[in-house]
Amino acid sequence: MAAAGQARKEHPATEEEVDSKAAVARLITLKVVSQERVVRHTMKMTDKLQVLKDVWYHKVPEVTPGTGVFMINGSRFRSESTPEELELEEDDMVDFFEHVDGGAPLVPAWMWDSGSS
Repeated sequence: MAAAGQARKEHPATEEEVDSKAAVARLITLKVVSQERVVRHTMKMTDKLQVLKDVWYHKVPEVTPGTGVFMINGSRFRSESTPEELELEEDDMVDFFEHVDGGAPLVPAWMWDSGSS
């Protein structure tokens, strides 16, 4: 224990310790965007993107898991991928497109013809 009035000497951090701290602190914030919602989430660069999907479904409970598609730059990605593997950067956007059921049935063009030929 240091005597009263004596300052504790700090040893300078080694290069290995600095690299270790940098690896621990490598975080990224990503945005999941749909037509109606934006959800931001900060995660480790080495976390699987499944974490981001799980956060989306937790924060947007009206959307049922598995009822949509997540895309980065117009391409689907594997849930096991990490931001580091995909070389994502801070505030990159992940698009969520919900599957839509319904719409008009496909009708052949000849059925539209009113017979006015």
